Amino acid sequence: MQLCAAPMMKKLIPLLAAIVVPCLSAVGAEKPNVILIISDDQGFPDYSFMGHERIKTPHIDKMAKESLLYTRGYVMPVCSPSLASLLTGKLPHEHGITGNDLSGGRSKSGHRELLKKQLLSNSVIMPKAVTDAGYLTFQTGKIWNVKYDDVGFTHGMTDTAGRHGDAGLKIGRSGMKPIYDFIETAKAEDKPFFIWHAPFLPHTPHNPPKAIFAKYKGKGPTPAAEKYYAMCEWFDNTCGELDEYLEKNGLKENTVILYLADNGWDAEFAHKRDRAKLSPYELGVRTPMFVRWPGKVEPARDDETLAHITDFTSTILDLTGAKNPGDLPGLNLTDREALKKRSTVFVEAYTHDMADLAAPEKSLISHVVVDGWWKLIVPGPVKPDRSFSGVPDKIALFDLKADPLEKTNLAEANPDVVA
Repeated sequence: MQLCAAPMMKKLIPLLAAIVVPCLSAVGAEKPNVILIISDDQGFPDYSFMGHERIKTPHIDKMAKESLLYTRGYVMPVCSPSLASLLTGKLPHEHGITGNDLSGGRSKSGHRELLKKQLLSNSVIMPKAVTDAGYLTFQTGKIWNVKYDDVGFTHGMTDTAGRHGDAGLKIGRSGMKPIYDFIETAKAEDKPFFIWHAPFLPHTPHNPPKAIFAKYKGKGPTPAAEKYYAMCEWFDNTCGELDEYLEKNGLKENTVILYLADNGWDAEFAHKRDRAKLSPYELGVRTPMFVRWPGKVEPARDDETLAHITDFTSTILDLTGAKNPGDLPGLNLTDREALKKRSTVFVEAYTHDMADLAAPEKSLISHVVVDGWWKLIVPGPVKPDRSFSGVPDKIALFDLKADPLEKTNLAEANPDVVA
């Protein structure tokens, strides 16, 4: 039988290859859908999966459990520079958007056009690159000083170049239907989709639904904190709605979810804080980051490896097959081994208002380097322009493993590490 089977198999192998190989190629060539979720003004401890005792985030907890999760992710300390880093894959001193507004006020003549021109002068604008790779692309939520099509989205909610995102800010607070409608459009056109989902949550105004707020009323350190806690749960609910839609419509398996917050927050102190939003401290610049791709990315929780906001741009370009210029600093978040080999990440903190678009150093309040568990903050040449954007008055060194909220400055005791 073996002697007879061998010649027959020789004839069958080319036939089987003709049938099987095209099927494998088609499956291999199928591009994943990608959804980037960006929460707004959320402290890194403010999730159930990060250990918060009061805030309940069951839906994000589930996403995180199904993901490759990095709990030590770093972003810029205020929203516009962070979002520009996502759009370009670069640090603020390179992409030029170091603050939220130009010096002189929000109504300064030509302000938005100048900022738009600066952003678009960068070599990569991620949504455009993804669109060019054959995706339908959709913008929701916050995006600064541009319309959705200015940065290459095929579809979007922000059709006027407002400061925060204008009509785009309705997402989440007024339901999720625009996202579902867009996905139906992509399905009808038989195209993969990319969604920039940056809801204005849990950002102020802290006006949660009454039913959610009732869970927290009287249970927080301050009334302001209670409202913020409820906002975090409201945001979590919208993530649950989105995930349920993907599951019901058979989209979960081939949809990559990426998550981060744009910057931090300190619920207990609100705008009296000096160590959260706009500051270089952990409550201002740290966020959990994760990537979920069922069956393709193995779930794991990593409490040591450093992840960085610029990694998201590189990851999305890789996932979608979009053109990567090759000079971006970010790594692919799905490559855990590559991230483990990188011991250092950088953060830049600037004044809220930009002194000079052409000279980032005129707005620099601090350099930050995180190297393993050491964190160094070096004050910059200028002082903060907001009372709550605190920086140390001298070089500060912290051991984040022993002191995660940076209570003890170890710089004087460790001059070699500082150097």
